Amino acid sequence: MMKILSPKSKLKIGIYSPYMNIIGGGERYLLTIAGCLQKFHNVYIHADSSLKKEFWKMFQIDIRKVKFVTDTNFNKFYYDVFFYTTDGSIFLTKNRKNFLVIQSPAHIPDNKVLNKVKLLKWQIICYSKFMQGIIESKLHKKSEILSPAVSTSLYSSSLSKKRNVILSVGRFFSHLHSKKHLILIDQFKKYYKKYFSGWQLIIAGGLTDLKGHEVVNSLQVESQGFPIQIVINPSFSELVKLYQKAKIYWHATGFNENLNLYPEKAEHFGITTLEAMAAGGVPVVFGAGGQNEIISTGLNGFLWKNLSELIQTTTKLIKDKKLLDSISKSAISRADDFSTSKYYEKLEKLIQA
Repeated sequence: MMKILSPKSKLKIGIYSPYMNIIGGGERYLLTIAGCLQKFHNVYIHADSSLKKEFWKMFQIDIRKVKFVTDTNFNKFYYDVFFYTTDGSIFLTKNRKNFLVIQSPAHIPDNKVLNKVKLLKWQIICYSKFMQGIIESKLHKKSEILSPAVSTSLYSSSLSKKRNVILSVGRFFSHLHSKKHLILIDQFKKYYKKYFSGWQLIIAGGLTDLKGHEVVNSLQVESQGFPIQIVINPSFSELVKLYQKAKIYWHATGFNENLNLYPEKAEHFGITTLEAMAAGGVPVVFGAGGQNEIISTGLNGFLWKNLSELIQTTTKLIKDKKLLDSISKSAISRADDFSTSKYYEKLEKLIQA
């Protein structure tokens, strides 16, 4: 259970994301902030209150004490602390303390004179060292790392629940940082008879835009005739069950991309990887972006650079139960470094500084 110490003072805190109705990882990040801070502070989210039910269905983050404000004209309001997930824009603010959350390289504001002036009133928050380095090189401004949190106790799983399942989780879309689901399906099919007989590949994700339907259709066509399941828009409880039964977790975002030119196509952090680890799934993920900061190869998971490494590592885990169990336990331990209780401690220090 999360242990929360009473803060120095009670604050009025505002939160906004222009993507709130998408209900993705960035929105979950802000809701985690709201859920953590609501106990001792007055927290307001600028969004339609009708989204509350969807937030609970997707994330099961307790935000019962959080108030929803539909008006997005921020100049009408004053906050002690304000969190804004930018879409690349910045606004002039009169709030006492302001945190600009930058999710990805694609959302970094232009380094123009006017933006430089606006940024004087903002402190930047990002998810990882990967993002911190890119932000500093583009804006010449320091940022604070506040990595996403995982409610690790919700994902805990016993070995008896585990099945011969390889899981991959990520939103179904082709733009931005594509999850490369089709590559994973191709590899599973290619080596099914030789290495993966008796195993199942499950790909789960959110479907929120029209182009995503095209992606899902192609995945379903390519999956025919093999033990591959495509799970669309699972609820939080359904997703947790998938994590709990998966022995191995695959992730391929950033593979086959020129990440020097297009760093936004790498995984900016890797929250689904952490969720899988919290449930004891062994991550076998493409070694780029924020994933490199979560996993130490051979200790709590594996990073791969090419498809041969993906297949060889997965095959080794399938054949060596002792290795699989050992890495699984270490993965759980590593996920605990990103627990909600530790996240709250960092967050409270940040807003009270």
